[in-house]
Amino acid sequence: MIDSYQQFHSNLYAGEIDACFRFLDGRFAADGHTSEYLHARALAHLRGGEFLRAVDIGCELTRRSNTFGFQLHSLCDACAHLGLKEVALSMIEYVGCKPDVAPIFAFLWRVYGWHYLGCDDRVLELSAQDVDEHSAYVLGHHQGRSAMRLNGIASGVELLHRYWSSHEARRVLFPDVDIEHYWCGQRVLPAHLTMTSIASGHGDQVNWVRYAGALQALGVQIAYADGSDRNYRFAMPDAESARDAEAMRAAGFAVATDGALWTDPFALFTALFPVLGYASSARYIEPADPCAADAIVDEIRQRAQGRRCVGIFWSSCESANNFASRSLALPDLVPLFDSTPDIHWVVMQRGFERKRWLNAPRSNDLDRFTTLASDVTLTQSVSIIDRLDAFVGNDGALSHIAGALGKPCYLFLNQVAEWRYERDPHVTPWYASMRLVRARGLGDWNDVVRNLQALLTAQAR
Repeated sequence: MIDSYQQFHSNLYAGEIDACFRFLDGRFAADGHTSEYLHARALAHLRGGEFLRAVDIGCELTRRSNTFGFQLHSLCDACAHLGLKEVALSMIEYVGCKPDVAPIFAFLWRVYGWHYLGCDDRVLELSAQDVDEHSAYVLGHHQGRSAMRLNGIASGVELLHRYWSSHEARRVLFPDVDIEHYWCGQRVLPAHLTMTSIASGHGDQVNWVRYAGALQALGVQIAYADGSDRNYRFAMPDAESARDAEAMRAAGFAVATDGALWTDPFALFTALFPVLGYASSARYIEPADPCAADAIVDEIRQRAQGRRCVGIFWSSCESANNFASRSLALPDLVPLFDSTPDIHWVVMQRGFERKRWLNAPRSNDLDRFTTLASDVTLTQSVSIIDRLDAFVGNDGALSHIAGALGKPCYLFLNQVAEWRYERDPHVTPWYASMRLVRARGLGDWNDVVRNLQALLTAQAR
């Protein structure tokens, strides 16, 4: 039972959507008129995949309040999933035209909202003149992200470094972090470097841990604060690590005899991309415990009876971040499942979408589907993905893991996707084995599923 809004949020991100709605229903008489209540209800609909309802509440809240603005993120996220770009843009302009709204409030709505919706030219035209320091840094790193999405990573990585992962950016945006011991590209490297995630997730860690290979080849000892090295083992080929280390030496990097600093995945990326580029490898991680999932994989193969075994993870809506714009909903997958009788699907979904899947009749078809138990660990998941024939997923940690393992991987993206995938609709330099499946129109998930069907059929041939 949920007794407080603090418990509400923890249950929300654990996928306990029904319990969250029961709590909100019980609070309606006392709180139903407040912005905080409406926002909580919009979040519950968003995490539950009821995107249109989340949009309705977000619009209502925007009309009501001149000071509450957190709904911007869920509103734009849901609109991007549904392809309702003009609805979100009209709300952004509506806020900007309200006479009682503070100018800085309207400014931040434009920065965040336009970037969410792919209006990169508009983001780049904004000026930080007459805004506070924090807002200037918010604009700066969004302009870097928009530049990279519009014109390629090389065009905006310096901006992202300056306004997101530099010492000064960390001081402004994350005032509680330890700046004194923070490494963000200094040419003198410490003997010991700890990887710590700040505003980044498992996917970022997997994507950019490749740069740690060059540091290790130079002689830096790397530790992982989040314990990710227990899930997978860094295994870039020695020749590639040596090549990257030599490039760093040529750029003036050297290792001190002692000293300990910390860094994060974004700092690794923004500091080393100008030197190492994508530093790509066909396979640069291996399972930390290859035998961790032997019994699970054996059962999958027995059920498959010779069919291809393909993992799938389609929704990150249970995440505390805004991932509706990059997630499918279960009904979207019906044509894909119906058209692939030669595939045994390994469902790796978590959160509320997993519960929705378990309530669907086809989840009981054990000849066609294996649903991984909810207590399967990330360590086991890495081992399972490594032994499947392919993986289909959204822009999340498991897709990055599949790419880093060098597995055939189909990553589906909305038309407006994250900047790291740039503009090519089909391939990414980050992962040699990954095929991008990008919607031609915002929220055109039918197009995505049609392309997934065609690609999986072609793979079988």
